[in-house]
Amino acid sequence: MGPAAVRLAKGIGAADWPDAIALPTASGKTACLDIAVFALAAAALNTPATEPLAAPRRIFFVVDRRVIVDEAFKRARHIARALRGAPDGVLGTVAGALRGLAGGEAWEPLACFQLRGGMYRSDAWARSPAQPAIIASTVDQLGSRLLFRAYGRSHKAWPIQAGLAGNDALILLDEAHCARPFLDTLEAVRAYRGWAETPLVAPFRAVAMSATPPPGLDDVFRDDSDEGRTPGHPLGDRRLAAKPTLLEVAAKAKGAHALDGLAAALAGQAGKLPAGRWPAWSSPTGWRRPAQRSGGWRKPMGTTWCC
Repeated sequence: MGPAAVRLAKGIGAADWPDAIALPTASGKTACLDIAVFALAAAALNTPATEPLAAPRRIFFVVDRRVIVDEAFKRARHIARALRGAPDGVLGTVAGALRGLAGGEAWEPLACFQLRGGMYRSDAWARSPAQPAIIASTVDQLGSRLLFRAYGRSHKAWPIQAGLAGNDALILLDEAHCARPFLDTLEAVRAYRGWAETPLVAPFRAVAMSATPPPGLDDVFRDDSDEGRTPGHPLGDRRLAAKPTLLEVAAKAKGAHALDGLAAALAGQAGKLPAGRWPAWSSPTGWRRPAQRSGGWRKPMGTTWCC
């Protein structure tokens, strides 16, 4: 972890999660998973058994990009494997605290799950309300569960999964500037919890993560280190590297043959690039070239594709 992540971890240990975490792209925001797991273990060790736990058991990493969901899930599995095989030391203490929350030595210290389209989705994440877990999810998958409409699930499971998603949950919303409606929904859920006739003691926390967090958030964590401005540092090299851009005008992309013109211009530019490097292109209407055998152009439902 860099200085920013360490400072964030210390702040959470002393108080609570901020409303937003303003860190640039590729600065390691998925390290918040490590911080959340450590904060949960610390709370378990320092909270008397007669008092409710302040740290959420379920940690949702939510982003509206499947590829980032997959990367977050890989990191979660790495954390879980390290805890599962930790015999002693700090990792062993953390693993023991998490097993205690789950139900004892027979349980995994940390379970990991993935919720996104295009794959089989298991309900295993909802089998135990006591199990500490990281769930990497797209916005639609978690949003549908919060709103009692879990995709692909029986209506009998809707209230169960809504209860688990809306209680004892920390929701880390990455690229929050691209999911403002969902951030508003999370704020509404938080407000509705206050309407309960009996006060809800299980925590519910939503944190917006973005290089440009939405306005109106009071407590915003920002990186005040020099990592991103230091040549030679991995983050500094990424942020300070020259990123030349070429604007190519597809003059023939007009009228009924606009898509063919765009495709020809793209193919021409791709042929000039070194092997392994390809330009990113998408049209406002989300067109793509299908498999070779079908030929022509077609429009997939509700999706913007990049070549």
